[in-house]
Amino acid sequence: MKQIPLAKPSFDDREVEAVRRVLESGWVVQGPEVEAFEGAIARMHQCKHCIAVSSGTAALHVCYLSLGIGPGDAVFVPSFAWPSAANMAMAVGARPVFVDVLPDTYNIDPDDLRQRVQQCIERKWGKPRAVVPVHEFGLAADMDAVLGVAKEFNLDVIEDAACALGATYEGKPVGTFGKMGIFSFHPRKAITTGEGGAIVTNDAQLAERCRMWRNHGQVSKNSKRDFCVAGFNYRMTEIQAAIGQVQLEKFPEILKRRKEIASQYLKGLGGCPGTSLPANSPEHTWQTFMVVLDGHKDRSSVMERLAENGVGAAPGSLAGHCASVYQQEFGCKGPDLPVSNRLDFYGLALPLYCGMTDEDVDMCTAELQRMSKRQSPSSWRTKS
Repeated sequence: MKQIPLAKPSFDDREVEAVRRVLESGWVVQGPEVEAFEGAIARMHQCKHCIAVSSGTAALHVCYLSLGIGPGDAVFVPSFAWPSAANMAMAVGARPVFVDVLPDTYNIDPDDLRQRVQQCIERKWGKPRAVVPVHEFGLAADMDAVLGVAKEFNLDVIEDAACALGATYEGKPVGTFGKMGIFSFHPRKAITTGEGGAIVTNDAQLAERCRMWRNHGQVSKNSKRDFCVAGFNYRMTEIQAAIGQVQLEKFPEILKRRKEIASQYLKGLGGCPGTSLPANSPEHTWQTFMVVLDGHKDRSSVMERLAENGVGAAPGSLAGHCASVYQQEFGCKGPDLPVSNRLDFYGLALPLYCGMTDEDVDMCTAELQRMSKRQSPSSWRTKS
């Protein structure tokens, strides 16, 4: 039986040759390949500065440090997202405050953001410092509304575009609306360097601080090295950057194919019983295609049955406020953010990668449709 994985990088001989080039050069860390990769990302997202780092999580950490966020501060993050933004807020001593998301875009809810900031002030959780809108699965958040709330409460904006390379909001590239933006090049992203991340900004001073934090806190003064802060080794390797450049060359065809697959899913799953489809937009870059099962369906059973038939589905993401660490530290409870809580239980990611054929997509669609139309209890188990 054919197996269709959830995701698969788009590699070929061009990446192999890029790695060979680096190995033969003998320069394997933080050199011309990284500089070229940074320049390409900056041009794509129309930013003056790009700082390549070892992961998207490292990028968020560096952003917080460069903005001076720390103990006594509060950072507002959408709950339904990978917990990197919340985790790194904790790492610098700030308090993450979770915000609910919208049920169709899965992005931060600006109205709930305003309420959470007010709640933070009233309950003295910390000084509201920053908001991190996550462009979930490649669809830009409502940046006009987010920026309005940020201006109202004097919040810095850090865009988490980990899943949204190449995405735009009203025609403008993401990562350019706030003070800084970050990207991830994890294997499940549209392009990958294995691991890796990047920060973009138009602020020269912030860019210099990011480079300092990335490289052990090191700066050069009068041709002499000095260490101004106790920084980190978050550098990207030349091997990663060389792979990244090839991936960027392929990106237009990768993005085109991902959009075709998403369109095929939307058409094939229209009217699928017990299943809600994601919001569509021509500006969506479709890092993930997630459907939401209705409240009577047991997602684990669905995934097991799909796997038995060759379809590698998985949970869409998770709700950070439901994680044990945040429930223990701050008393977060599932019902506090009902939309994120529901998506945490019922979001189902379907296979999506550039190498999928139309027949692969049809197979995934047909399996989910077939299961949805069955009426027997054995096919859909009710969650207890």
